[in-house]
Amino acid sequence: MPYIWLILIGVVAILLLFGDTRARHSILITPEKSAALSYAKWPMWKEIEPADNRIRMLWIDQDYVPFVNAGSEICSHQFNKHFMKKPYKYDIWKAVPGYPQRTYDGIRCFDLYDKSLFYKVLNSSHILHSHSGAYRSNMLFLSRITGKPFVGWVHTDRYVRGVEGAWNDRRLGNRQWTVFNSVSLRESRPELKDHDRTEIFFPTVDFHDYAVDKKERKPMYVTLSNVNENKGGHILIQLAKALPEIEFLGILGGYRKQISTDTLPNLRYKSHTAQIKDIYAQTWVQIMPSKEETWGRTAVEAMSSGIPVVVSPTPGLRECCQEAAIYCDRGDLEAWVQTLRQLKKDQSFYNQRSAIALERARALDPLPDFHRMEEWIEKRVFPSAVKGRSLTELEKNLLFR
Repeated sequence: MPYIWLILIGVVAILLLFGDTRARHSILITPEKSAALSYAKWPMWKEIEPADNRIRMLWIDQDYVPFVNAGSEICSHQFNKHFMKKPYKYDIWKAVPGYPQRTYDGIRCFDLYDKSLFYKVLNSSHILHSHSGAYRSNMLFLSRITGKPFVGWVHTDRYVRGVEGAWNDRRLGNRQWTVFNSVSLRESRPELKDHDRTEIFFPTVDFHDYAVDKKERKPMYVTLSNVNENKGGHILIQLAKALPEIEFLGILGGYRKQISTDTLPNLRYKSHTAQIKDIYAQTWVQIMPSKEETWGRTAVEAMSSGIPVVVSPTPGLRECCQEAAIYCDRGDLEAWVQTLRQLKKDQSFYNQRSAIALERARALDPLPDFHRMEEWIEKRVFPSAVKGRSLTELEKNLLFR
């Protein structure tokens, strides 16, 4: 019997050391997507120069813009772009499965599963970041071994529920940091409410980036972005059936199963796109009948063009939109129908909601949060590093399987 265990241990060791550790998920770059994104024009990078006096930050995530344009990916990119406006102070790298070795908006991106390259970048980095719950245990392990601070970005209730046991790894000392995207999400974990290594940074939306010129606006659709079950893809279909006189548009999202139909003449679908302003130019009303929503980035983007938003009253959406949104319970289809009919028939009501929406979007100025983030990174996170060590070959092969 002892020999059987030795054989099993040997097989596992061989698999870890020499087996294919590529995860099932990898960014797919189709020729159509490559052409749409002018991918061939992205600059390539070859060398990893010394960080010198800059703070080098390494993000490790499952997806990234512009191939996947979901809320957390866009949010991390907005912060990264801001930091890269000061290249003499900061240096940002992004490791994502299958991502090409290119520079996108100043951020150097590469394939997470290029192990040799990954560990070269890791060794020269000062701070680790991730918003992916799937990689959380790997990030805690890397921080524990290397002594580098780890910043976990929390955007979803699902992430919060997925953390079992103690939220903080005591073995990391004071170098584990957590960013929540709303007050209500952090308050969902009472034990973290007053924790001195948690912060709240709202998803940044500069209304200038999303405001569509009035001359370019041709509003005709009630739009829902990402038609999965949580976002309300099935509710979009129900509304289109109940309101045949109104045109509806569903944006196919980059994650979870999408719910769609081709049986309704007043409902069409488009793929998600980095050119989101083209969608808002055609949007008359934005809806978010979400089951769970911890903030409401899409609502703020739409409001930046004065588009009225009708949303479900999740804690995050209430915190984000405040009085600028019209709230309807997710399960009350008739309330959604009546609200859309009122917006359609009463132009003065529509104009009033449009003005309130635009005012809220302009009030959510991201610059104060950007400045606060810089100070937090430089004065709290960066100094929390301790001396660590390099990973062994066995440890390297245990990661990101």
